[in-house]
Amino acid sequence: MAGPNDSAAPSAVRVDPGALVSFAGTLRSEAGAVGGLDSGLAAATGALPGTTWDQTCGQAKDSVDKALHRIGDRFTAVADGIEKSGKAFELTDQQFGDTLSRIGLHS
Repeated sequence: MAGPNDSAAPSAVRVDPGALVSFAGTLRSEAGAVGGLDSGLAAATGALPGTTWDQTCGQAKDSVDKALHRIGDRFTAVADGIEKSGKAFELTDQQFGDTLSRIGLHS
């Protein structure tokens, strides 16, 4: 969006729906990788016998594992939105072209 001091004329929006779908796939793959990460805290639970470290470490592990899973879920949600936008743009562009063709303004 141009500001009050910008003199450049706005340019046309150019969208590559294939790139959006490809990016969504990459993001979905990353979501799986992040959601599948292991916090590594389970290995540390027995490090300090006779203390409450086991309980504390277990709680931290649960929190970190849940956070990683939520991050993965959010990446997936963003990927779904990006892919949906790309497909909607393709459909809208095709419908617009079809309409122009029907009225003789597009060949």
